[in-house]
Amino acid sequence: MKTILSALIVLGLSLAATPALAADNRNVSVINETGYAIKFLGFNSPDDGLDEWENELDKTLKNQDTAYVEFDEDEDEDGCVWNIKVDWANYDESVLWKNVNLCKFNVLRLRYDSGTKTTSFIAE
Repeated sequence: MKTILSALIVLGLSLAATPALAADNRNVSVINETGYAIKFLGFNSPDDGLDEWENELDKTLKNQDTAYVEFDEDEDEDGCVWNIKVDWANYDESVLWKNVNLCKFNVLRLRYDSGTKTTSFIAE
C-alpha cells in the first residue's frame, strides 16, 4: 500500500511540474478600479504595431470587475513584453501602455486620477 501511495505522489508531482500544464507567465487578472466602464481591453506584441488589437472582453468591464486574460501557447514566440490598450465605454478616448513586461506580475489594477486626468496601473 505504501508503494502505491508513494508512486501516486511521485506521479502527481511530476505532472504538476510539467510545463505544458503550468499557467502561462503572461496570464493576468485586470481589475477595473477606474470608476468608469471599459468596453475594450487589448494586448498586442510591440512587433505587431499599434493597429492590430483583439478585444479580450466578452462584455463591458464595469468598475470593480475583474477580467482574466489568458495567453495562447502559439503566442510564446512573442515573449513577455506587450502593449496594452483600454477603450472607455462612454467616451471616445483610449489609453495605451507600451512595452509592459507581463511576466513580472499576475494582477493589473487600473486606476484613474480625476485631478490629473491620468489613467495608470498598479502591478502586483
